[in-house]
Amino acid sequence: MTLVDPARFATLLHPCGRATDTPAHLSALAGGDAGARDEAVRHLFGRVIHQGTPLTATAPAALVVAGLLAGERLSGPANAELRVDLLDFLAAVATAGWSYSDESLADMAPPPGFDVDAALAEALESDDYEEEVYTDTPLGRALFRRGLLGCREAVPALLAAAEQALSDPQPAVRAAAAHAAAACRARTTT
Repeated sequence: MTLVDPARFATLLHPCGRATDTPAHLSALAGGDAGARDEAVRHLFGRVIHQGTPLTATAPAALVVAGLLAGERLSGPANAELRVDLLDFLAAVATAGWSYSDESLADMAPPPGFDVDAALAEALESDDYEEEVYTDTPLGRALFRRGLLGCREAVPALLAAAEQALSDPQPAVRAAAAHAAAACRARTTT
């Protein structure tokens, strides 16, 4: 099983809340429990990149997925459907990074002197942190911007995983890899 450091995700967010649930799902992808794997894939699409919306946990989760795809643990015909799903996830992450223009990203930048990490730490102290994090506040905009930029920065690693999967023996995996690689390549030329 792949171990994902829960501490790394302790202050990361996905569009549905704190990403403290994400490490267990990422680890389950490499495990042998088919039900846990299915739930992990649902988590990726339903939480980590909910309706195409990235946040601060999206890129780190995608990098773990890219690493899993690049390894041998998920190889073989029995895992072909899982590889297809994970490649589709990588394509969604690559696309999400460019869902806003550079101008829009500049508009989301925090005001001078605004400490995003300190504001996030303070917000997370509250049981009702969603008001600060998921609304049109300087912190909410800055975190969304981080999520978008994180996806953009992850594209080279996502592309490498997709390109490696282009030689997969399973046709469905090769097709998903071609889609993911095209999504990544389109974003590297933007």
